[in-house]
Amino acid sequence: MMLPPVETLLAMGSFALAGSATPGPVNIIGAMTGTRHGTLRALPFVTGATVSFLALLLICGTGMLAQAGPVLLVARPMTLLGSAYLLWMAWGLARSDGAIGAADRRGIPGFWSGVMVQGLNPKAWLVVLSALSTFILPLGDPRAGLVTFVLLSGLICWPSLALWAWVGSRIPQRAMRLFNRAMALALLISVGWIVWQALA
Repeated sequence: MMLPPVETLLAMGSFALAGSATPGPVNIIGAMTGTRHGTLRALPFVTGATVSFLALLLICGTGMLAQAGPVLLVARPMTLLGSAYLLWMAWGLARSDGAIGAADRRGIPGFWSGVMVQGLNPKAWLVVLSALSTFILPLGDPRAGLVTFVLLSGLICWPSLALWAWVGSRIPQRAMRLFNRAMALALLISVGWIVWQALA
């Protein structure tokens, strides 16, 4: 197995950091989970989202190395489906008064919530397809490049999402209503940008 050159590794790492640390739907939900339930209770969601992203990267990467057509065919419908789901979540956030009741405590997003949200996350699909076409496919040994990028993404994605949950846990309860509105707006802007990118 031939490792990519150092400059490619640095570019991969920078891209993975930009994709996982910049605001996006999963980051925002992780921050909200941290705000409502604390950092430790948000970590199963963070772990599920990370595992889901790596699985998406592996599945799409393997598919594109075999034949790009089917992967590209499913990418746009998944982006639109995920965007609709995230807009519904933004509407729920905007309507929330910020109070944490018994139902909220029972409904802490866990591992499988992270898997589902990331799987429907249009930002994740765009990041995966961009990474594959930019960094993996042009390599002399694209299979080694895919394995390398998956490992780099795993090392970068989980801490980045966990940091968002930790930042969310620092938000005081009295600021929850305003924080919910701000997160709903951020989610709306994020989804709008993603859809524009996907359809452009």
